[in-house]
Amino acid sequence: MKLKSIILGVATTAVLLVVLIVPRMMVLDNTAKEFDIREIETVSLPEPPPPPLDEVPEEDVPPPPPPALIDLRTTLDISQPTLPVSISKIDPRLVVDTFFPDQPPSPLPVIVKPRPKPVVKPHTPKSSRPTLKPSPPMPKSEYSLGELDRKPQLISNPSVTFPRSIRGASSGRVVVRVAILPSGRSKYVSTVSSTHPALIPLARKIANGSRFTPPTRQGSPVKAVMTWPITIKK
Repeated sequence: MKLKSIILGVATTAVLLVVLIVPRMMVLDNTAKEFDIREIETVSLPEPPPPPLDEVPEEDVPPPPPPALIDLRTTLDISQPTLPVSISKIDPRLVVDTFFPDQPPSPLPVIVKPRPKPVVKPHTPKSSRPTLKPSPPMPKSEYSLGELDRKPQLISNPSVTFPRSIRGASSGRVVVRVAILPSGRSKYVSTVSSTHPALIPLARKIANGSRFTPPTRQGSPVKAVMTWPITIKK
């Protein structure tokens, strides 16, 4: 086993050397030229012409001489006029009079503000008749159930006998309108409907003889009108 491993390692090494050396030999054998060498001709340029005689290089121009002391004196400008010079002497002890102009100064302008225009109120002619205050509304003579503080309650009613003329019925109904006085007594007004005409006199008797709690409005007893369905039985 060890011998086989050694032989296999030697063979692998040989193969790797061959793979690495063969490409290098191929590159060395390549004799292709990478550069092309050519000869260059040299050309001589003519010399520049000499500078003119008037123009001298700045380096050759000598610096100007320093100014003399005489040139440093100020020169008079003749174009400007000369200022007068007073020779007289002033004594500061003399009294100087106050200066008064001949004419007084003009007064300052006075700004006058415009007066506001008076507001004219439209004239309303006063009527000679005295204004009458609206009178309070007159109380109504009668009220409905919706205008009362509370609905009146039935206290008592007269008894009636069911008429024998009505056969085949044990009861009937009559709807009447009644007025309830402030004292609580009721009063017949009209008949709205009835199941049998013979029941109308009985309903009128009940409407005129019943008694209710007094109807009130704002705490005061008033007259009220309401619709009252009356049922009469045998």
